[in-house]
Amino acid sequence: MLSPGNPYVLPSVLVAAGAYLAATLLTDASLLVRLGLLALLAGVVPIVLNRLLGGGSADDWRDEPIEGAEQGDDDGATDESREA
Repeated sequence: MLSPGNPYVLPSVLVAAGAYLAATLLTDASLLVRLGLLALLAGVVPIVLNRLLGGGSADDWRDEPIEGAEQGDDDGATDESREA
């Protein structure tokens, strides 16, 4: 689920970095608590949001055919970009 197709990864990582920095500067939280907060916000939240809100995954776009790559698409015309 932590894939390039998950649109919630980057915002969650940025929020997690800000929360870690704030927890470091503003509180006396232990390192274990800060790392737990970082792991929760950067690792768990994007997966949960993707499941709840139905975001895409990298596997979804692989199944779609690429335009012009289907067999039988060539009707006898030569492609000038392929000529050497």
